[in-house]
Amino acid sequence: MHIFIGGAHNGKQEFVENWLKEPDKWTWIGPGHVWDLEQLAQVDSDCIVLNRIDEWLESTEMDETDALAHIMRGIEGKETVVILTDLGRGIVPVDPKQRKLRDQCGRLYQWLIAEADEVTRIWYGLAQTLKKRGETG
Repeated sequence: MHIFIGGAHNGKQEFVENWLKEPDKWTWIGPGHVWDLEQLAQVDSDCIVLNRIDEWLESTEMDETDALAHIMRGIEGKETVVILTDLGRGIVPVDPKQRKLRDQCGRLYQWLIAEADEVTRIWYGLAQTLKKRGETG
């Protein structure tokens, strides 16, 4: 699994679209594409891109532990790219529901990043490798 993470409107999706070597073989799951992470396991594709997990997590009744298990089952055996929006920087939301979502995403993202082979931060269109296959630290 390769994760791309960065702030909102920092060019993550555009970067990934240009980064994919064979974009037509990838099934996108997220806004503007197939949008039903609840049925992730039924996606008939060996290559998937998960985008905007934060929006899905906000709309589901699952907590982050169940969400992680659901995602990991759905991507098992598939080449996977995950695009994550970093919600942990900036002002702490006043709305308790938004604070809860930020905290849930933070924990879910930590677990996903721990499982990932590679992690790339996209910051205003610039890529920075944070984790690379075979490297520790």
